[in-house]
Amino acid sequence: MLLSVIGLCLTGSLLAAEPPPPPAIGEPWGCNYRDGKDFDDKMKARDYMVAQTEKAGLQAVPAWHMTQIKGMAPVQTLWMDVHPNLAAFGTSSAAWEASGIGPAVQARFDAVEECTSGLSALSAIHEQENDEEDGDETSLVVTLACNYLHGRGTQHMPDLTNHMGMTMASMGADAPGFSYLRTPITGGPNFPDVFISSVFDDMAHWTRWVGLLYSTDAGESMLNHMDMIVDCNISMWSSQQVVLPAEE
Repeated sequence: MLLSVIGLCLTGSLLAAEPPPPPAIGEPWGCNYRDGKDFDDKMKARDYMVAQTEKAGLQAVPAWHMTQIKGMAPVQTLWMDVHPNLAAFGTSSAAWEASGIGPAVQARFDAVEECTSGLSALSAIHEQENDEEDGDETSLVVTLACNYLHGRGTQHMPDLTNHMGMTMASMGADAPGFSYLRTPITGGPNFPDVFISSVFDDMAHWTRWVGLLYSTDAGESMLNHMDMIVDCNISMWSSQQVVLPAEE
């Protein structure tokens, strides 16, 4: 699960009153389908990649696929590999290159979509207790693509995300099942400074959460804090896990 990769080690460190560990690493691929291609074609490329990974004796990297359903983000889909830390990303990347399977796998995906890849740091903001995610389950991911307001920056995010996490924890089952901060390591001109993503069961779950934000003092306080730090655009995505780690 995404939350287990990003969140469990963070939770453990907080319970032990120790400094948090390094963030997880996300390797996102923002893509647009080529004419006549769709999700089924992409899953055929996925199946080929998984088979080649197994033949090469490599460890599968957990991956999630998101399809934009509302919003104006410049890509139709987002594929994200998730590594537990930067060292694990480096080890996995080196093993992939050494295996020699990369060009053939990449050709399968390139025939389906045009993509741009990046690298991001992932940090948990909130997770529901006992929140379980089935590998075949589809969730709603609501993403805020944000830029810092003038005079604001990364130094203001820990206080904001702590505030968000505490507010979400106080809202019970109507809060997001999982929320995380994605801070780009790679980027470019006009690229968002940070992404804040929250995972919901469905649209009804999200509307309940929004209702609480605008009808409670805690919710309005969190929104006001956000408005002082970032300016964001919202998009909505249908998400599912498409690659499971080998042990699962």
